[in-house]
Amino acid sequence: MLIRKTGDDQLVDAYGIRFQQIYPHGGEELAPWGVGRAVVEPGGATEPHSHDDHEMFVFLSGRGILTVDDEECEVGPEVTALLPAGSLHHVRNAGDTERLVFLSVYWPVPHGPIDL
Repeated sequence: MLIRKTGDDQLVDAYGIRFQQIYPHGGEELAPWGVGRAVVEPGGATEPHSHDDHEMFVFLSGRGILTVDDEECEVGPEVTALLPAGSLHHVRNAGDTERLVFLSVYWPVPHGPIDL
């Protein structure tokens, strides 16, 4: 068993928010897929960006707006979004007091499509 602590002291600045790489721990070059925890403070947002990998966001707490290319949707607990590789995306915290927290899971395109 491998345990990773996920407290605020594990977060670093990335993508304009606070982020923790959970797996692989020690550098993305160590494995072809990964998972991280993202924390967007009230009024904050990720920088618009894209990746060569597919990505999935699992929203855990808070409320926000996810923009993928030209499409927007409200996100919060019990919402999961699948983002195709190369899509321009960003997440904005729409709340005044609560953090928006989500997991980011990503994998290379050859490992499988997002629409299985």
